[in-house]
Amino acid sequence: MTSRYALILAAGKGTRMLSRRPKPLMKLCGISMLGHVLGAVEGLEDLARVVVVIGHEADRVEQEIARSARGGGDVVTAIQLDQRGTGDAVGVGLSRLPDLLPGVAASESELLVVPADTPLISAETLNLLADHHRYGRNAATILTMNLDKPEGYGRILRDRKGDVLRIVEDREIEGSGADLHEVNTGIYLFDLSVLPAALRRIAPTNSRGEYYLTDAIEMLVQSGYSVDTLVVPDPVEAMGVNDRYQLVKAEEEMRRRIAIRHLENGVMMVRPETITIDTQVVIGRDTTIWPNTLLLGETVIGSGADIGPECRLIDTQVGDGATLIKVDAVRASVGSGASVGPYVAVAEGGTIEENEVVEAFTRIK
Repeated sequence: MTSRYALILAAGKGTRMLSRRPKPLMKLCGISMLGHVLGAVEGLEDLARVVVVIGHEADRVEQEIARSARGGGDVVTAIQLDQRGTGDAVGVGLSRLPDLLPGVAASESELLVVPADTPLISAETLNLLADHHRYGRNAATILTMNLDKPEGYGRILRDRKGDVLRIVEDREIEGSGADLHEVNTGIYLFDLSVLPAALRRIAPTNSRGEYYLTDAIEMLVQSGYSVDTLVVPDPVEAMGVNDRYQLVKAEEEMRRRIAIRHLENGVMMVRPETITIDTQVVIGRDTTIWPNTLLLGETVIGSGADIGPECRLIDTQVGDGATLIKVDAVRASVGSGASVGPYVAVAEGGTIEENEVVEAFTRIK
C-alpha cells in the first residue's frame, strides 16, 4: 500500500511583502496563506503525515500551524536554520519522515511538495496530481501551467520527443528558453525511493548559490527515471503570491469562489462584487446579503435573515429571520427574529435578544 506524505515549504521571509509578518502568515479572506495550503494538503487521499518546513520566525509559524491544522492527520515541523534554497528545505523536511529507513527503496512511498505561497491550490487538484503520478509510475510529476506572460516562473524544457529534460529558473534563462510558456508551479509529487539520492547530487552552482529543488528533476532524468507533468486547467489556482499586489489578486479570486459557494448553497446576494465574506463565515439558506456588507472572522448567520446594506459583522452570531441594516457588531449575538438598525453599533460581547427591536442610532453595550 502507498504511503503518501506532504511537505509544505514555509521557511522564507518574503521580503517583497514589506511586512513584519512572516510571508506564510499573510492573510487572505481571514486565513493565512499557510492555513489555506494546509487545508488543501489535508484533503489529499491516503495522507500519512504533513511536514511543514519552517525557519524565519519559526515560533509564530508554529503557532499558526497549531491553529490551522484540522486534526485529520499527523502534522509536524522541521526547521531550516539557514535559507539555502528549496532543495535544502526538502532535505530538512525528509528528516521528519518515518519511511527513510533501510529498505525504503522497495517501498511505494510518495512525497507531495507544496510552497506555502500558493493559497488558491485545491485538494481536488492535488489529488489529480497524485492519481496522474501513480498511474504513470513516475519518479516525479510536476504540476505545471501555461502562461502568456511566464516571467517570474521556472520554465519546463523538453526534448524533441516532448519528454521533460529539466526546469530552468527564470533568473537563469538564456536564449530561446525565454520563449517557453509552460512553467513550473513549484508543486511536485516524488517517489521517495529515488528523491534522497537526487537531492544529494544537487550543487549550488546557480547565481544565488542556493540548492534548487528544480535541479533534482534534471538529476532524475539523467539517471533514466520517468518524469512527467500535469497541466493545471486554471493557472489562477497555482499562482504564487510574492508581493502585496499578488496577494490582493489572489484574495479577489478567493472572494469570488466564496461568493459562488454561498450562492450555490441557497444564499442570495445583491451586487456580490461589493460584499466581503471571509472563508469561515457560515450563512443559512434563504438569507439575503445586501450591498457593501462585510462578514468577517467566524461569523454565523441563520436562515431567512436580511443582512445589510452596509453591515460589518465580526465573529458575530445572528439568528434565523433577523434583519440588520447598517449594523456594526464585534463578537456579538443577535437573536432570531430581531430587527436592528439602521445605524446601530453593538459593542464587543453585546447581546440582542430574540425578536427584540433596536431603533436607529443606538449603541448596545
